[in-house]
Amino acid sequence: MADEDAGELDVPDNEQETKEAPPSDPIAERDRRIDELTDDLKRLQAEFENYKKRVLREGAEKAKTGAEGVVRDLLALMDTFDKALEDAEKNEYPEPLRNGLESIHRQLLQTLQRQGLREVKTDGRFDPFEHEAIMREDRDDMDDGRILEVYQKGYALGPKVIRAAKVKVSKNVKTAETQDTHDTQESQSENRGE
Repeated sequence: MADEDAGELDVPDNEQETKEAPPSDPIAERDRRIDELTDDLKRLQAEFENYKKRVLREGAEKAKTGAEGVVRDLLALMDTFDKALEDAEKNEYPEPLRNGLESIHRQLLQTLQRQGLREVKTDGRFDPFEHEAIMREDRDDMDDGRILEVYQKGYALGPKVIRAAKVKVSKNVKTAETQDTHDTQESQSENRGE
């Protein structure tokens, strides 16, 4: 029994030290914990705000992409109406039929314009970001890059071109000949080592 009593009395030094260590300031510990939780809360609030903004932005992008797809599909219908109106004018369709076609065309165009559709301008110079040159025609009386004829209208949705206008562009023959002569002279000079 003496051994058992001795074992009970033996307390490891570490336990005695922790019991004997003065307790830390509970108010300071509480303030530190409040600061930690406040920081965590602020971080979570910021993350949640960023999440809400991202979800709104992604939703707007999806809506815009969906609208762009529908508008692209309706461009073929616009082309059909344009051709029908040209045909009605050439073949002298009855007035009520022409008026009906024009009315439907106008309504469709207004609906698409409310979605942000605009026709690409084709009066003036060729712009490779808005036009697609299908043909070039040699002309003495015009500068290079003038749009001569429009084969298919181009459209943009907001700032983004969703279909380039297909056009015929002028090529100034005099400028081309001058450039060819200049290039030939430069290559001859290089060959001679000048």
